[in-house]
Amino acid sequence: MKTYSRSRIAIIKKREAEPWIYSYADLVTNLLAFFMMMLIVMTSSKDVKEGFVEGIQAYVEGKTEQAAKSGALTTSQVKQVLEDAVAKERLEGQVSLTESRTGIELTFEGALVFETGSADIREAARPLLDRVATLVAKLPARYVLDVEGHADSRPITSPSRYASNWELSSARAGSVVRYLEGAGLGSRRMRAIGYAATRPVAKSAEAEANRRVVIKVDGRSEP
Repeated sequence: MKTYSRSRIAIIKKREAEPWIYSYADLVTNLLAFFMMMLIVMTSSKDVKEGFVEGIQAYVEGKTEQAAKSGALTTSQVKQVLEDAVAKERLEGQVSLTESRTGIELTFEGALVFETGSADIREAARPLLDRVATLVAKLPARYVLDVEGHADSRPITSPSRYASNWELSSARAGSVVRYLEGAGLGSRRMRAIGYAATRPVAKSAEAEANRRVVIKVDGRSEP
């Protein structure tokens, strides 16, 4: 049987009595590595900094893809990826995202998605809509999309194929639903709703802010 000297036993007992020191050592090591990394980034060239940021983004997206494959993708992760997509397309001032208790809401300024009096989707909005379709398709089946078309209170006076803002707002919601369906999202998970000018977000009913498209990703129930 192996025997230890009294001094050796005392050292072992001391280590067993102070287990916190191992966690503390790990913390100090991680902090040192973090500050060394930040120092290298701050003193590096612009190309190195951009490469570092791209690497972090790729890592986060990779984690999101892994979560999606395992069925563990959350609405918070979807929101983060969509925020990155909005920033990448430089649409921060034209698209807003909010996280609700049951999902996510994306609000598109009407001018971003459609020309005045038109229900044809503009090219500028297509990359982000493609991203929405890809991510929502990876969410559990209980998540559905409500696509809402909204208008201001000004009547349609110029020659138009739409008799009123009811027809126009409904046609715009329908166009987005059809586009998302074409991008691979199941039609049974979506519905198009036209609200005309009945739900303004600005004090003035004629304000441009009321002309918008809202996509609600809701996890409560199926349509």
